[in-house]
Amino acid sequence: MSQENHMTDKINSAQENLIQVIIANTSSAIKISNILLEHSEADDKILKADEIICGLVYRLMIPMQDQEIKDSMSEAESIMYDSSDDDDDDDDDDKEIIDDLDDFKGKKKVRTNNCNCDICQEVRVCLLNFNDYVPKDELGDKFKSSIIETCQKYNKII
Repeated sequence: MSQENHMTDKINSAQENLIQVIIANTSSAIKISNILLEHSEADDKILKADEIICGLVYRLMIPMQDQEIKDSMSEAESIMYDSSDDDDDDDDDDKEIIDDLDDFKGKKKVRTNNCNCDICQEVRVCLLNFNDYVPKDELGDKFKSSIIETCQKYNKII
């Protein structure tokens, strides 16, 4: 194997690892978002922007435990490398499309629930401290910048 091919393989491997970490982090954030939704008093139980933003903020600021990391990385690996059947795509035709664009008209503060479980309380603390939070690494910086840019684009205030 030539030196150039070896370097290309290393770069590809590093990129795949980074993508897997991003997928794992996002997947974990969505799990937190679902917990927030389950603990909310909303009748429709439809995951909306506020829960997703809260999940992303929580995941940025609260490190995963070892088992959470293992589970999330395993799930991300499955997402990346498992082949999906064409039959899975047919399920999307049965899903209801929700028009929630009104939620993005005018600037609105990101809302969270009133639950007092540990996760829901930590989410509220994270939201209060988000603007002053300094991530510990470059990837954290990118996640925070992404959250800020998305909130600005869709008129959400943290």
